[in-house]
Amino acid sequence: MQIHLSTEPPDLPKHKCLALGIFSDEKPPRGICGFIDWRLNGLISYQIKQGKIGGKFAEKVIIPFPQRIGTEILMLFGLGNRSAVNYEKIQTAAYQIISAIDTMMLNNFAFDLLGENRISMGTADIAEAMVTGFFDYLSKDEKKLSKMTLCMITSVGHLKEVSIGIKNSQAKVRGIGTIKIVT
Repeated sequence: MQIHLSTEPPDLPKHKCLALGIFSDEKPPRGICGFIDWRLNGLISYQIKQGKIGGKFAEKVIIPFPQRIGTEILMLFGLGNRSAVNYEKIQTAAYQIISAIDTMMLNNFAFDLLGENRISMGTADIAEAMVTGFFDYLSKDEKKLSKMTLCMITSVGHLKEVSIGIKNSQAKVRGIGTIKIVT
């Protein structure tokens, strides 16, 4: 599994799929999801108002070929209420996100750090939980583990914390597989 760290604006790079977290109690969406909503002229907010997107934990919404951003598939993953999010929920969400990516037969995708700057967990803990969840799913199949390339979207100011989180996750899986970080 390779992890690329990207500090580019999330709407610019060409990705097959961009997976973003969305909270049920955050209307309009904020963070990277809020930025993408703005780039899509409020499409996500409109779908929330129409009751088509709720943000309930484990809800998955696929938006194919969204205009004005560089991805073919936008996947929104429901995270529930911000106050209920913890390490285990982030890890479970990451596991379910990569399961959905695998079901779509993709071997690369970009994602945001779920709830970064909006929940009580720090960036390093979020990164650790997500990488651990991804690895837990992929480690069941060595071919998938070796082929998967992930692009973690973060800011320059959070690179150090993200690196700490990834290294903490690597320490847990030592000897089971490999995680390669590319910046």
